[in-house]
Amino acid sequence: MRILPLAVLASLAAISFAQGPAAPVAAPVTMAAQPAKPTKMDFSIPLKPIKQPDLSFQMLRNRWSFLFYFSPTCPHCQHTFPIVKTMRDKYEKKGMAYAAIVTGYASPEDIKMFDADLNIDMMAFQDDTKKLGQVYGTGSVPLMLLVAPDGTFQSWNASDSTTMAAIDAAIKKGLKIK
Repeated sequence: MRILPLAVLASLAAISFAQGPAAPVAAPVTMAAQPAKPTKMDFSIPLKPIKQPDLSFQMLRNRWSFLFYFSPTCPHCQHTFPIVKTMRDKYEKKGMAYAAIVTGYASPEDIKMFDADLNIDMMAFQDDTKKLGQVYGTGSVPLMLLVAPDGTFQSWNASDSTTMAAIDAAIKKGLKIK
C-alpha cells in the first residue's frame, strides 16, 4: 500500500471540497444471480480412473461416501491425505466408501509423485473435464465432501483439527455410530 504525504492528502481534500457536494449516486447495479450450488451429488459426472480402469464414479451412488478432492502439489492436501486415510481405516468397514479425486489441473507426473509419497490406496479418479470442481468446488483445495446415500452432502475446505473433528462427528452421525 502506498502512503501519501499529508500535504497531498490535504490538497485532495481541498479540491474535493471546492467542487461542492458530490453528484447523486446512481442506483446500484444489480448483478446477475449466480447459479445455486447443487444440493445433491451428480454421480454421472465423468471422472477418469487413476489406477483401476474399471472404476466408475457411479459406483459410489446410493451409499455413504467421503470424497477427498485435492491437488497433488498442494501442501494442505499432502498434510490432510494421511488423516483422511486414518478415517478411512476407521470407517470403511462400517460402510463408508472413500474416493480420492485429483483436480483436472494436475499433471500425470504430479499424481505419480503424490502416490509414491502418500500411496493413494483407495478409489482414485481425476476430474480431467474439471466438471466436478466447477460444480461443487469453492476454488480452493482440499475439498472434502461427505455424501449421504440420497446424494445430499456436506462439504468442508479447511483441514484444521476442529474441521477434521467435525467431519469425524458427521461420519459417526451418518453411519449411526456412537
